Amino acid sequence: MNLTDWVKKWLVTYKKIMVKPSTFDSYVTYASHVDCEVELSDLRQEDIQELINRMVEDGLKLSTVKHMLTLVRQSLQKAKKLGLVSSLAMLDELELPPEDATEVKPFRRDEVERIMCADGSYYCDVYRALMLTGLRVGELIGLCWSDVDLFARQLHIRNTDYRGQLQRVKTRHGRRTLPIYGELERIIHDRYRSRCSDRVFTNTLGQPIKYRTLLDNWRFFSSRIGVYGGGFHVFRHTFAHLALRRGVPAKVVSAWLGHADVAITLRIYDTVDSDDLRRAAELLDGFLPVRTQKNNAIGVV
Repeated sequence: MNLTDWVKKWLVTYKKIMVKPSTFDSYVTYASHVDCEVELSDLRQEDIQELINRMVEDGLKLSTVKHMLTLVRQSLQKAKKLGLVSSLAMLDELELPPEDATEVKPFRRDEVERIMCADGSYYCDVYRALMLTGLRVGELIGLCWSDVDLFARQLHIRNTDYRGQLQRVKTRHGRRTLPIYGELERIIHDRYRSRCSDRVFTNTLGQPIKYRTLLDNWRFFSSRIGVYGGGFHVFRHTFAHLALRRGVPAKVVSAWLGHADVAITLRIYDTVDSDDLRRAAELLDGFLPVRTQKNNAIGVV
């Protein structure tokens, strides 16, 4: 049994009758983030850390990460008592993110335009591709030419980069095929014509891009073009926000992002901004009856 299935089974079998329905529902929500198809007997610390990392990259709050980890820890303690795992070493030395930072908000329309049109950095195409695909940074810089089907115009998301090394995406939801379209197609073709590595995106030496180098460059470049230069999860947030606003069904956006549950997509990325409120006001205007001059004169004291 893999970790995802075990946590679900553990919740229903051992927790459901012990807590209030509302509490159980919250447990189910946190358990929806446990997307790991590794068998219990094969679990390593690295697998649990990847669960944490994905949640951080998706912009989830530290409290949510901790709740998820608590469920995993308790379920594995039960698994050990039942003889399903021999050790709990996979729970040792886990790295948690710092305390919650400012709420992540998608880029404004003018900021998106600046990012998509700006030049002056070797990594401009990386930033544009992040905006166009909604991929996690590790998924984008881990793309190899063997993952690209130019004829079918598709990207096969199969790997993620971890400190320069490729690791297979371990969940069925994370393993996905995305269309190559519009500006993304131009970027991919330009990269293909000048390729010097098995990676689609490389550093100036044709080597795998280091996350820290890319983040430092982004913060410098974003300040130069007048854009908020937070972490890269803002790109993913913006992609989902724009896709939902353009009418792409939430279930499709969820599959595109590699989420296990559409509820995750809506809860994290379906944020409301001032443009949404303005459009709501336009829709409401004229919906309710208003007083005419004649009505105003009748019965008014």
